[in-house]
Amino acid sequence: MTFFERVLSDRHFQHDDEDGPHKHLITTAEVYFADLQKMVPLGVTPKNKNSIGIVVHFRCYDDYYNLQILSESYYNNYFSKSTQGFLGALPAAGDTTSFNLLNDSFKIVTLDDFDSDNLTVYLQARNAGLIKKTLWGGEVNRYCFHDQIGHQVSFKLQILERNVATPQSTTPYT
Repeated sequence: MTFFERVLSDRHFQHDDEDGPHKHLITTAEVYFADLQKMVPLGVTPKNKNSIGIVVHFRCYDDYYNLQILSESYYNNYFSKSTQGFLGALPAAGDTTSFNLLNDSFKIVTLDDFDSDNLTVYLQARNAGLIKKTLWGGEVNRYCFHDQIGHQVSFKLQILERNVATPQSTTPYT
């Protein structure tokens, strides 16, 4: 996962309107080529194939999570749904989206239910829909995430640390 601003030129953001992607929305590290009808990973080389994407702190509340971003650019923002329902990096707010983690059987689980530090889960916006991948067409031709439209998508997580305090600092994570 990455952000639109990391993979699109500034010309895509000249008009801050509802029709185009916003810099803070989350996209995949792959692009859709309509003429090839396949997904092609961008920049996949042996050096960065297994690199860490976005570092996130999973703040647990019973069986759901708020996902606090620890990576630069959007440090201390949260994965949350935009007003149009797209998943992006947004400041903490009273309506920050919470998520349930679902296993392969689409049952709610917590990170403590997994012995492994490398796992695959589905995300469900709490009291809403499963997070899906959908193509943002037009000039952009990039995938983004939404809880109403698209195809089911699983997320691969690599747990770096368990049972750590929630970050409170306002300085970027290094």
